[in-house]
Amino acid sequence: MKIAILIFIAFSFVACERQSVNEPSGTVAAFVPVYAKIVDVQTIELLQSQATVVAGKIYAYNNFVYQNEMQKGFHIIKNMGANNFQKVGFLKVPFCTEIAIKGNYLYCNNINDLVVFNITDPANPLFVKRVKEAFPVINQTYPPVSNTAFQCVDNSKGIVTNWERKTIPTPKCRR
Repeated sequence: MKIAILIFIAFSFVACERQSVNEPSGTVAAFVPVYAKIVDVQTIELLQSQATVVAGKIYAYNNFVYQNEMQKGFHIIKNMGANNFQKVGFLKVPFCTEIAIKGNYLYCNNINDLVVFNITDPANPLFVKRVKEAFPVINQTYPPVSNTAFQCVDNSKGIVTNWERKTIPTPKCRR
């Protein structure tokens, strides 16, 4: 009988769900989708040079270097020789993570589209074309981890571009 009571007490502690002290009653830490409108995602523009925040890969072409700014676009940098580099512009290509150059053409991704620029004038890339859905779509229906609560995706708010961990009222979705 004493063993049965001890087992019951042990299972009672295991079954308890612990709520964080920082979370108000009725809320939990969960993943929340970050949305973007498709028109914002596909808006490409040449801007003035800017500081590098999250540097990605670089690609050297003639006297220029193109440095990816992860998820934002890429910096256009002129190589003036003898370790003298000057940023001359920034090409905003949202969610760009890769670039490649062949001939006078620069290729990069824009979410799952392939975007092509003519770089005959390397400091002023000219948009040539967009190849829609050239790359597989990353499934953003669920957060990047399993066994977690999350806010359900609402496609009317746009496309999911990321997930953030926040404290929210108890979400209806779980993975």
